[in-house]
Amino acid sequence: MSGLSRRDFIKSAGLMGASAVLLANKAEIVQAFETAKNNGVKLVWIQGQSCTACTISLLQADNPDLYDAIEELKVNVAFHQTVMQPFGDEAIKILEEVEPDILVLEGAIPIGMKEACLLGEKNGQPIYFEDWVKQLVSKTKVAVVGFGVCATYGGIPAAKDGLGSSYENGSVTGAVGFYDFFKKYGKPSVPVVFIPGCPGHPDWLMIVLASILLGIVPEVDEYYRPKAMFSRIIHDNCPRRGYYGKGQFAADLTETDAKYETCLYKVGCKAPFVYAACAETRWNSGLNVCMNAGAPCIGCMDPGFPDKMSPFYEARESTEIMFGVNPTTLGKVAVGAAVLGVAAHAVRRGRKHPEIKDDEIEKTEKK
Repeated sequence: MSGLSRRDFIKSAGLMGASAVLLANKAEIVQAFETAKNNGVKLVWIQGQSCTACTISLLQADNPDLYDAIEELKVNVAFHQTVMQPFGDEAIKILEEVEPDILVLEGAIPIGMKEACLLGEKNGQPIYFEDWVKQLVSKTKVAVVGFGVCATYGGIPAAKDGLGSSYENGSVTGAVGFYDFFKKYGKPSVPVVFIPGCPGHPDWLMIVLASILLGIVPEVDEYYRPKAMFSRIIHDNCPRRGYYGKGQFAADLTETDAKYETCLYKVGCKAPFVYAACAETRWNSGLNVCMNAGAPCIGCMDPGFPDKMSPFYEARESTEIMFGVNPTTLGKVAVGAAVLGVAAHAVRRGRKHPEIKDDEIEKTEKK
């Protein structure tokens, strides 16, 4: 595999960045999907409460893109309600009969108000999405993959409504992600891998799927996220990291354009608190990341998104926002997090961080 062992394949994604790994191992990834085709591997994708952005994100995947995966490699995507051709009774029959090898889940599950998400009907009666999840998870043979923050930890559908919802998590429909769903109803007997994000990163999904097809289940953290993509805070590789060190901060959202040469921390950027490889992999074939586009990170990769990341556009210096755990404690091994408190102190006094040299910005921009 281009000089890599199979086990090094997913690990290298964390060291090189997913895009680099995809490019270096495209042939092997293609082979993985071809082998899956020959072996009759069935991939089933079901979608609950979501805006379909994760499916749209999937359509932006490279090496291979979805067209290649389906049309040229003939991957057997047995069911995907948004892009499949069959519909109506024919589509529901597929769900009833299929035994997925890999089950991909998109969107949250409204366990409080089950009727808030229906998927088809039988004998004139609607079928709850929750029922399909239970049925398909129990039949899945190889792995369950959650894609997007709604599917994994609940995301926007699980956010508090602020109006006194009667459901346990305070959301409109009692929606949960699969992390909480599995805690309530039991973890699947097969491995679980979560790729959060709003939306999830398509290249990370392709790497994870290819890895699973190669017989390697990625090593995951306590939230079932692949360590290769979720072990470093975004801040460490942010293209604006040098401005943070120099104490050059946008005072408000009118100063977020790159021409102002500012860090977005004081307008709410959550990159110092969130673990993900966004700034390394970037998006749209590696072209951009939120901070580069003048948008503060809103923490969509974090299990606590969005409630624990709100308000989005207010700075937090050292707040317990990750399930009650101080991120500076979690990030002791990460240089960026350790620097956070000191740098914030420096900013309050309107001076640069003493340990950051002036040429760091130039070095960062050349990466």
